[in-house]
Amino acid sequence: LNQAGLPSPKAHTSTLISGIMTSADDFAVNIRNKIQAGINRRDDSFLASFYQRKIAGFGTSALNQQQFTSVLEELGIYLKGEEIQIFFRSMDANNDGVMDWEEFKRAVHTPSTMEQLINTLPISQIFADAIPNMKDTDRLRLFCQLTSEQIDGIIQGAIPYLKSIFEDAVDKIKISEEAKDKSKANQSTGKFEVPPEMSAGSVEDFLGGLTARIGDPVVGDFWKIVESEHCKSTDSSVPFLTSNYGITTTPAQEWEITTKQNASLADMRHDRRLPNPEELWGSDLSKRAGLTLIEVVVLVLYTGPMFALYNAALRRWPKAESERGNRYTTTIHVLVSAVIKVAREARLP
Repeated sequence: LNQAGLPSPKAHTSTLISGIMTSADDFAVNIRNKIQAGINRRDDSFLASFYQRKIAGFGTSALNQQQFTSVLEELGIYLKGEEIQIFFRSMDANNDGVMDWEEFKRAVHTPSTMEQLINTLPISQIFADAIPNMKDTDRLRLFCQLTSEQIDGIIQGAIPYLKSIFEDAVDKIKISEEAKDKSKANQSTGKFEVPPEMSAGSVEDFLGGLTARIGDPVVGDFWKIVESEHCKSTDSSVPFLTSNYGITTTPAQEWEITTKQNASLADMRHDRRLPNPEELWGSDLSKRAGLTLIEVVVLVLYTGPMFALYNAALRRWPKAESERGNRYTTTIHVLVSAVIKVAREARLP
């Protein structure tokens, strides 16, 4: 490895990714460009200037779907054909067919599947552990006194552990993708494959399955992934109103209420109860069904106000709830898994 932690050109010069990279030099340049593109699009001042230049170039006041697609690609965001239509529609909050600045900013800041996956890896913990620690000394004070050489040492020391974490994640995703490919190969092809375009479900929509409706789940640490969908997404702190009891809350609040039993954040009107997921996880039914703790947590979330957003993601209605920019893809897959497990064990009255 060189100082940046990338393969040395002398050590490896063969094709790394067929049809994309031909040398370690190309790979390193591409990685740096992707990192810089990510830094740029997370900078609101850069993004605002970029957006204004683009609409001026197009001679419009907002971006249509075709323009939006090309602009995303300039920012290093690539979506498949069927994904872009769903994404554009979910980000177009006022349903006027174009992407204004606020909608565009929200779309660009929406965490990608890869970002959600990486957020589940203990990368930040590795660097936190690497920061020098001295007895009776404030670690933040030590942190702000780090020299450039010490920072280089921290990065170099972390590289072997980061490499191990990445390799483990790659192996797990590879196994998951191979299983998915095998499953698809065993299914009939073509006859029932329809794009998820309808806001109301049909027989074809049903046959398309959950993945066709909301996409594939992120595979990894499901607790961290589901937590990220509730606490680190674009709508995590955006209030919503339930249609049954008129409760106003946010996804981040509901995660805190459910996982930490923080009743101070909950609207306790209408005799709302806060089931303890860990106690439910220890129940006989949970044990017989083989539920995981995160499955129990998602079941509890669904019995509370979050039902409104999960259902809206599946129904694509009402618009206010379904176009918040968060489909809760992994959460809903976990919920379905839990319901299937419970259904096998629960007795009907």
